Amino acid sequence: MSGLLAALTGARPLLLDGGLGSMLIARGLGGGEAPERWVLERGEQVAAVHRAYVEAGADAVQTATFGAHPARLARAGLEGRAGEVARAAVALARAAGAPFVIGDLGPSGEYLPPVGRADAGELALGFERLAAALAAAGVDALHVETMSDRREAALALAAALRAAPGVPVLVSLTFERRPRGFFTVMGDPLVASLAELAAAGAAAVGANCTLASSDMLELARAARAALATPLVVQPNAGRPILEAGVTRYAQAPEAFAADLAAIAALGVEAVGGCCGTDPDFIAALRRRLRAPAGGPR
Repeated sequence: MSGLLAALTGARPLLLDGGLGSMLIARGLGGGEAPERWVLERGEQVAAVHRAYVEAGADAVQTATFGAHPARLARAGLEGRAGEVARAAVALARAAGAPFVIGDLGPSGEYLPPVGRADAGELALGFERLAAALAAAGVDALHVETMSDRREAALALAAALRAAPGVPVLVSLTFERRPRGFFTVMGDPLVASLAELAAAGAAAVGANCTLASSDMLELARAARAALATPLVVQPNAGRPILEAGVTRYAQAPEAFAADLAAIAALGVEAVGGCCGTDPDFIAALRRRLRAPAGGPR
């Protein structure tokens, strides 16, 4: 069993990091500028964010490769550099001193039919190349995340399992809360989608982004009641607010940490943050998880 898999079944939840893109924006990343370019050209800024999360108490940091699918890199002017980005991103994350480094695989940015015209085989090949490069660079796990289409998530999972045998693969979809429950924008239902991904070989399944922590608590209750597979949950820092052209998130770290501690108490194996969260959120959550009321699940 890998070290990360053992941590997922430990006495307390694995504490992941928080938002990376929003932290880089705060450091000057321009609108429309690919964070992966900073991996290659301003690595010290990326490394500083990773270090801040480790100092806040994160057990694992995720590489700055959310947009490193070859198709997405090509649109950012970084065509053919997925392997280079992966190697540099893993080195930056590893240097931060986290116990675990997780290779991030975000959506390709293209849509499968009938919504779009993406070729499933080409998308799969891109995920396979990125996963192989991350695995070769020494990640402890891979995380297919922020997927709004269950089919693309399944395609990325299968590609990662082929490219990196023996490396655990986590998969997170992003859900909206609707009157009938939680669904992706493509209409994929929560429990059935996560169950399908678990059956396909995911080491952990769950949700990230879109939802605030209070809604994610309800999602976690529904998922935990139906699934025995390890769960991973990473909400946003509340709902985004646009002020003078700048997006901000109004939730306070302690309120976020209270909801995430409640999620952890359900037996959710990995928790962390997504958009708008920063090291203060992870530090607040670490304090909650260390409280005497915790203990073995």
